[in-house]
Amino acid sequence: MDRKTFWFLSLFLISLMGSRVTAMAAVHHGSFAVGHSIQHLNVPGTFGESRPVTVHLWYPAVPRVAVNSSYTSRLNGVTLLPEWDPLSWQVSQGVAHEAVPATMGGGPWAVIIFSHGNTNNAIDYAFMLEELASYGFIVAAPDHVGNTQDDVRIDFINAQAQFQLLPCFDNFTAPCARTNVPNSMINRVHDVSAIIDALTTWFGNRVDVSRIGMMGHSRGTVTALSAAGGSTLWGFPPEPRVKAIMGMAIGIPAITFGANVSRITLPALLVAGLSDTNSPAVVSQAAYEALASKDKQIVLVSNAVHRSFDSTLCAQMQSSGSIAQATTRAIADTHTLRGVLFSPNGGTGVNFCGFDSFTQATDIRPIVTSMTGFNVTSSNVPTLGLTTAEVKDQMVELAVAFFGEVLNRFPPQNGLFMVPGRFATEPKPVVTQEALDKADLIPGAEND
Repeated sequence: MDRKTFWFLSLFLISLMGSRVTAMAAVHHGSFAVGHSIQHLNVPGTFGESRPVTVHLWYPAVPRVAVNSSYTSRLNGVTLLPEWDPLSWQVSQGVAHEAVPATMGGGPWAVIIFSHGNTNNAIDYAFMLEELASYGFIVAAPDHVGNTQDDVRIDFINAQAQFQLLPCFDNFTAPCARTNVPNSMINRVHDVSAIIDALTTWFGNRVDVSRIGMMGHSRGTVTALSAAGGSTLWGFPPEPRVKAIMGMAIGIPAITFGANVSRITLPALLVAGLSDTNSPAVVSQAAYEALASKDKQIVLVSNAVHRSFDSTLCAQMQSSGSIAQATTRAIADTHTLRGVLFSPNGGTGVNFCGFDSFTQATDIRPIVTSMTGFNVTSSNVPTLGLTTAEVKDQMVELAVAFFGEVLNRFPPQNGLFMVPGRFATEPKPVVTQEALDKADLIPGAEND
């Protein structure tokens, strides 16, 4: 089918949400059970150091009773000084299950590689990525070592200890959170290529490596642009196995256009928040106009700030806040809480978290007020009127529509592309007893 049909339907989706998106009905969970596992790659850095890259995987799974997946920092439980408790916050929404087998029903599966923002972690977007997998995608999200929030946490703890209590993950020279942008971008694209190389090792014939898309947030969007177009400035070519890109809240201009944006001919979808002061929507608009692709679209989201796209931040605020409120020993959890509540340009927790995030399961309003001076009520949060949960639903629907067509995940029906859950019957997993017997492939486990 031609691209006009897809973009007509995409525009229809956008019109349902408003030409400048405000809010919409919640996206229904897709037809597939979701599994989650963690894999580890050693990816060489720009100085030859061995970078231990953690990769979170979400995938269509055999529906089995299993432990719900929960997400936390790599520092969870790590011993600190005697007077400090280890970090202990964790979050879950109960959609994914841990280490259940991948299913072949409906596969082999197209892939979405997700790249996090500057000093974020992959789990900051876990709720969104779980939902994407439920629609029949394998989602792979690396923590880009040297540019993660866990690197920032190590630097914070070492600064509080006034000596190097914790080493950097790559055992390279501190600080662990590195500010060199060219090195960061080279490492990020190397991480993407290493994941693609490993996909068949993890998933066997359940993955289709001819259908790989990239999705990112902030610097992760620049990573997607760099993989798609390469970078003359930073000295690396495109990653030819990436076939389409979707980016949310693009990076700042000085970094964004380090990628060869004008050479990108792949299908592309850019999303920008109209209240984003970190990277204003005009930057996404400029990148959109520079793209050489004939298959491109831009979506503007009213009242969204830079961090409105981080789907687990409010849950992290609730969990870390309940711990920090109970004891002054929890310096690492307090650091996480403070990171959600304070961000000069990215937007704060009161901007994008709903009332329940401040009161359930623990009422953390006292510590929020003591830190911020803001008295949270049921009527004044989120201050911008749009929650991360609403944005997550919007992004899932757009991503399913976009990648579903350009990666041919959902075949045309009567000449028209059907968006699952809105324009067509959702695909049902084909799970027979024979399939269950053969579906013992858990990513990373020893398999025949």
